[in-house]
Amino acid sequence: MRGSERYGLIMSVTLETANSSVVKVFDVKFPNFFVIAAFLVASSTAQVSRTGVAISELRKSHPSVNWNSKSATVADVTCDGKPDTVILGSEKNNVVVGVVSGANPTKIQVFSFPVSRSAQDAFCAVPTRIEVLPLDCDSEGGALPGCKPIKACRAFTVIDGECDPFNFYWDSSRKSVAWWRN
Repeated sequence: MRGSERYGLIMSVTLETANSSVVKVFDVKFPNFFVIAAFLVASSTAQVSRTGVAISELRKSHPSVNWNSKSATVADVTCDGKPDTVILGSEKNNVVVGVVSGANPTKIQVFSFPVSRSAQDAFCAVPTRIEVLPLDCDSEGGALPGCKPIKACRAFTVIDGECDPFNFYWDSSRKSVAWWRN
């Protein structure tokens, strides 16, 4: 065994996001270790920074909303090739969904829904999570208006665990995020 080979290291890294955690195991030699460590730090710092900027912009534009930074989800939902940030919030008896553009963080879309079991455009309970999915331009009711399938673009669903979820997608004709529900 040569000197550089005996300084191997097995490293386990857990990356946590709002929706999941991923465990990566690496068998590395010391020079590679520093490259991998630098990459992991840079990746996690970029996501934390993006989320921090999004929360800051949402608080400036909608100060009465209590934004939940733990709900932040990053994905390209505006179909421009840049990762956007989706964050849940609450205000009085309303659930608020904020979408912050990755290309221009001052470009924000906000949706507000009541919490009520008696309305179709309301959540039955405060949502528990955001789920990111490949963009699918078909719903149970047919083609989604203005939706154009773009491979790298994502749709997202906001789930309260009690009623049908709210589904969001990029409406290319209106150049804005739109929603639908069963």
